[in-house]
Amino acid sequence: MWSCDEEAAGAGEGAARATENSRLLSKEEAVFSSYGTSGSEDLESGSSSSCEDLYDGTICVICYDDQRNCFFVPCGHCVACHACAHRIFNEETKSCPICRGNIDKVKRLHIV
Repeated sequence: MWSCDEEAAGAGEGAARATENSRLLSKEEAVFSSYGTSGSEDLESGSSSSCEDLYDGTICVICYDDQRNCFFVPCGHCVACHACAHRIFNEETKSCPICRGNIDKVKRLHIV
């Protein structure tokens, strides 16, 4: 059987959770803070669309200019644009920049 003190303690936990949850960052704030920049600086500079593309994983990790539009076989990593992927494939080592596995082929993705 519960006493009044235990019921009051249970109600206090709910209030503590509400306070804790109210301190959670919004998705946009979390992205900017996790990469070491403040959201207001990037939004004011007008570069938010390219930042969103970079954080969404659609920009080539080699040149940071073009969209990722191909993947490496057999590992399947899709991290580079067509030009950068072929540059990596034509190197002597032919290794994936993510897992360092051997690249047998480069397959192009047709993104609509």
